[in-house]
Amino acid sequence: MALPSSGAISLSDVNVELGLSATAQISLNDSAVRTLFGVASGAINMQNGYGKANEFAFTISSNINDANLRSLAVAAGWNESTALIATLNSGIYISSTDTGTPALTINGSFPSGVKFVNNGTVVGDGGNGGVGGYSYYQAGTAGGTGGTAISVSVPASIENNGIIAGGGGGGGGGAGSLYEYYPYGQGMQIAYTRGGGGGGGQSGLTNSSGGYGNQYGANGTISAAGGGGGGGTRAGTGGTGGNWGANGSNGGTGLYAGDSSSPGGGGAGGSAVSGNTNITWISTGTRYGGIS
Repeated sequence: MALPSSGAISLSDVNVELGLSATAQISLNDSAVRTLFGVASGAINMQNGYGKANEFAFTISSNINDANLRSLAVAAGWNESTALIATLNSGIYISSTDTGTPALTINGSFPSGVKFVNNGTVVGDGGNGGVGGYSYYQAGTAGGTGGTAISVSVPASIENNGIIAGGGGGGGGGAGSLYEYYPYGQGMQIAYTRGGGGGGGQSGLTNSSGGYGNQYGANGTISAAGGGGGGGTRAGTGGTGGNWGANGSNGGTGLYAGDSSSPGGGGAGGSAVSGNTNITWISTGTRYGGIS
């Protein structure tokens, strides 16, 4: 709400805007009224209140990692009591440096409510790729789970005009293998090979890591998931990382099952939202990953 931008304004209107009873005793000289009207001292009249609202609005206009909305608001000058509206600009990213940390956390006290307007992209960290297996006895490891985009633990409104995405899951490491070969003039030889490393899941401003292997998996970036690395002779390739919010692929199997280890599974895609029961959605926009 806001006070009328023209015409008559009553003190009842001012009371309601301040969150008081319409019939509460009030005067233009009250500090709450002066703060609302933006007149700290001196002459004040009802016209000073045209269009004024009892809220604090600020804009996030540069890329940021591991953001806490309340901390950002306080740093921007919020008085920690009025209604809060935070807007992420178009083309701007909020992301995470670690899959265990959400890109954006909304928690703490918001006495008059909080609204987040997303015109940009909020994205969790991508899961790392798994390690390639070795020979027939060392299995490929699983890809890492992608991180969460937004975690909300208090009542909040979200208007999503952009993208909210969990990080992609990492690809699994490929299976290792062994094989027999006969060099010219020699007896049977045994070779042990390693599977390819899994690719990193699609990420945010911080790349996810491709896994170690016969060939390393590619890192996941803000624009794409990483591909899996190639395996050694008869070994499996690494799995491809998942796109935002999607699972990574399993690592490839060896050529002969009896001579190969097991491949690693693909990591789970990260959640777009954690704490959905606390959220009033004004618009849902584009969301990749689980909503829980």
